Amino acid sequence: MAYSSTPSKLEVDYFYKLLATKGIDFFCGVPDSLLKSFCAYVTDNSPVEKHIITANEGTAVAMSAGYHMATGRVASNLKK
Repeated sequence: MAYSSTPSKLEVDYFYKLLATKGIDFFCGVPDSLLKSFCAYVTDNSPVEKHIITANEGTAVAMSAGYHMATGRVASNLKK
């Protein structure tokens, strides 16, 4: 049986680095219990201007869209 080099359970540092390889480095959204560990990792490893905690999902979508329109880059909208 062949084994993959990727983890069977997605680890937050692996996922964060995978997104970085795709040029995704802007994160916004509403923290929740399912994304708690990933949000904490992003907070610890991203500049404050690249990780925005929003009051609600609508604001997060608007910020993601605005970031894309202003920069042409993909933004990650953190939501369960």
